[in-house]
Amino acid sequence: MGKKSTASVAKSKEKRQARKLEQRRIADGMNYVNLANKLTDLASLCKELLVFQNNDMEVDMYIQRVTELDKNVLDWAINLTEKNMKKLYETCAWGWNRERKVEEMTDDSAWYLIAREKKGKLLAFSHFRFDMDFGEPVLYW
Repeated sequence: MGKKSTASVAKSKEKRQARKLEQRRIADGMNYVNLANKLTDLASLCKELLVFQNNDMEVDMYIQRVTELDKNVLDWAINLTEKNMKKLYETCAWGWNRERKVEEMTDDSAWYLIAREKKGKLLAFSHFRFDMDFGEPVLYW
């Protein structure tokens, strides 16, 4: 076997460097996700946004991890998701699978933004989590 050409050596070095940069980028992304998942109080970061008033309606919002969420609120969110999304899911390739959806919605990393009237009626929710997707840090909601 002969010596590698200068161009070949340079190309190999370039590929190694690119791999290292990609690994560093993914590690940085994982670090962001891990830091986000260690947060315990997201509401303190956006308190002024958690109250809404319009004419006769006054809405309070709160953010909780699924592990802290009241069971009745979680059941309401799961049932509302099924009511609103089941038909849409059934039109796609993966279909509707309640057990899988409940598993996703109750994953320990899940957070919920809950909106309810001052009088107590539940109005809306957003389920979200911090994660990695194809090597990128993402917020799923």
